[in-house]
Amino acid sequence: MPSGRRPRLSRGSPGTGGRTIRLRLAEADPWSVMVAGFLLLAGLGALVITTAGVVWVLMQAMAPDVLPALTTVLVIAFGVVTLEVILGTGLLTLGAFLYNLSAQFSGGVEIAVTDTLTGPTPAAARTLLFLARLRARARRLRTSTGSPRGRT
Repeated sequence: MPSGRRPRLSRGSPGTGGRTIRLRLAEADPWSVMVAGFLLLAGLGALVITTAGVVWVLMQAMAPDVLPALTTVLVIAFGVVTLEVILGTGLLTLGAFLYNLSAQFSGGVEIAVTDTLTGPTPAAARTLLFLARLRARARRLRTSTGSPRGRT
C-alpha cells in the first residue's frame, strides 16, 4: 500500500451508504485477561462486601439481636469474595489459553462493525404501535374514571 493512503473500508449493501469494518480476534493475551479479570472481580467483590454490610444493618434495624455479629457476616463475605476472585481469575486465564488454542484451528472470531442505522423490523414496528395504542387507551381510561394515577 503506498504511503499516505488509508485502508479501504468495505461498503455495505448497495444503496445503504454504510461502511463496514471487519476485525478478527485471533489471539487473547492471557496476562491482560488475568489482570482485567482480577480488577473486575475485585471491584465486584468490594460491591458484594459493601452490600452485605448494608443488608446486615437494615436487617438489624428490622429485627434486632436475630442475626450474627457484623464482624462474622463480613468475615464470611470476605472469604467468599476471596475465593470468587481467585477462582474467577484462574478460570478467565484458562479460558484465554483455551481460546488461543481453538483460534489456531478456527482463525478466531470475526467482528463486523457498521455505521448504518436501520429501523425496527416490521414485526417490531407492529408491536411498538400496538403497545403505544394500548398505553393511550389505558391513559384515557384512567382519566375518564378519575383515578389519581392518571394525574401525573
